[in-house]
Amino acid sequence: MPRYTQPRRTWQYTNEFKVKAVELSHLEDVKVQEVARTLDIHPFMLSRWRKEYREGKIVADKRRKLTGLGKEKKQLDRLKKLERENARLRQENDLPKKVATVSGGTTSERFGFVQRHGKRLGVRYLCNWLGVSRTGYYDWLKRRPSNRAREDVELSQKIVEIHAASREIYGSPRIHRSLQAQGTSVSAKRVARLMRDMGIKGRVVTVTRRAPRLRRFQQAGENLRLQEATPVRSDQQWVADLTYIKVGSQYQYLITIMDVFSRRILGWSLSRSRTVDDVLPLLKRVIARRQPRSGLIFHTDRGIEFMAYAIQDELEKHGIRKSYNRLGYCTDNAHMESFYHSLKGELIRGRKFDDEPALRSALAWYVDGFYNRTRLHSGIGYKSPIHYEARAA
Repeated sequence: MPRYTQPRRTWQYTNEFKVKAVELSHLEDVKVQEVARTLDIHPFMLSRWRKEYREGKIVADKRRKLTGLGKEKKQLDRLKKLERENARLRQENDLPKKVATVSGGTTSERFGFVQRHGKRLGVRYLCNWLGVSRTGYYDWLKRRPSNRAREDVELSQKIVEIHAASREIYGSPRIHRSLQAQGTSVSAKRVARLMRDMGIKGRVVTVTRRAPRLRRFQQAGENLRLQEATPVRSDQQWVADLTYIKVGSQYQYLITIMDVFSRRILGWSLSRSRTVDDVLPLLKRVIARRQPRSGLIFHTDRGIEFMAYAIQDELEKHGIRKSYNRLGYCTDNAHMESFYHSLKGELIRGRKFDDEPALRSALAWYVDGFYNRTRLHSGIGYKSPIHYEARAA
């Protein structure tokens, strides 16, 4: 590497300057960063000077009269004032967006806006912005809450209870339906507004897409559901699929079978592999429990665990017709895809499962206790699958 014959010059600060900077930083209501910014030095350098001053390494020269700190103090005060004004301007720039939400509302709504933001932006300033009087605002504060405000408090409590009962899964549409089921007459927009004001929302998951990989060796089979009408009773069409869930540093495979009519999960299995030996026992249990009539359609994707001869033999033995996704059409099994989307968004995402028993316990609660019995499903008129089956029977 080349040698630097002329090293970089550094600033040399006088002893008087260092003493003045340290004494200025010791003034009341003055921060080290503010002094450093005013004197155009690094805060770490000023901190080192303060330490050396305490240790006696930097001492004021008694022979020289130290210049007064009034000028620097005024400069600091001016800097603070400018920072406060800048912060105020930023708030004023954001104010029109906030005011727009209540500018066309009632006087009470405007007073409520002033109450929420008055401490930060100033009551007088907001009253002028919204075109209301301060006298009216202070009178409004002394009044008893209106009937609607008291109703909002009661509704908010019910919303919190329903949201908690669903383990924070439900969003405003399902909470609205739950309130209606309880006999509470309220609009969907009001529920959404109250949830927004309380910062409550349902669990959601971002949809990710990937291009399907075609397996040309799996050409056999067709989608029989395209030729059939929408099922009108249970056990006319079943769909099955599997997905993977991370447990610790490994993955477990969840296999599920659903009745398309009621969206009920008829059975599920958790395993460390995805073979026909994992699918076949589950299929046998579901068939034994439901006793479907001959002609039932069993639809899956083209995974080898579903296309195996052992699966086809078991279906043929009970008169069940096998149906597959068309090549490249993963949406042919949209009901199961929708279920896994809900499962991962409402239960899996954001949680960590350390072992298989923890995951199995969570799945048992979600599938058997919540999804089948309690969860309101938008595709069947906001009924739970078991309730929907019972009403159709």
